Amino acid sequence: MRRRFLILPRRPAALAGERGSMLIELLIAMTFLAVAVGALMTIYASTQLSLRHTSIEGNALTLADKQIEVYKTLSYDNVRLDASTIPSSGTDPYVTANASDSTIPAATGQVTGGTVGASACAAPTTAQAECATQSWTGPDGRAYRVDSYIVAVTPPEGGRQVKAVTVVVRRVESGSPSAQIWARATTTIDQSNPPQ
Repeated sequence: MRRRFLILPRRPAALAGERGSMLIELLIAMTFLAVAVGALMTIYASTQLSLRHTSIEGNALTLADKQIEVYKTLSYDNVRLDASTIPSSGTDPYVTANASDSTIPAATGQVTGGTVGASACAAPTTAQAECATQSWTGPDGRAYRVDSYIVAVTPPEGGRQVKAVTVVVRRVESGSPSAQIWARATTTIDQSNPPQ
């Protein structure tokens, strides 16, 4: 009886040393994929934060413009604040804003004489001209505080006195206004100009 042997071809030496190379290639590909997905998630998160910030800023600007428009409809004599609505607490952002930003008037020296009362400024349904601070719900459903500053200013080159109106809008967080200003608007009311 004759034995037959099956002779298998020998593997080339180069192929014998490549065992497990597919596993290494797979690990490299998964690493690149993980880095790419991480980068996409970072971009997504930063875009969400940017959109949120832009939304808050846009709504705050809308509220500031709304308040400025109220002052533009009044005669010179009626552009004033009710002194009882000006915060007296030294830690209130209305009072401390001037310390960090000199373009915002000091809480003292405001043009007063209004009689609207502090209760009318708590949550008004329409913009109130005599309220130093007002709590509003913005178009986005978030709570905002609108602060108005009115000071009498005589132009440096002489002439008639004007009333400079500055409106500052802050978000209300955890029941109290934040120090961060989201929007501001300014205008001057001249006693010789009729309301617009």
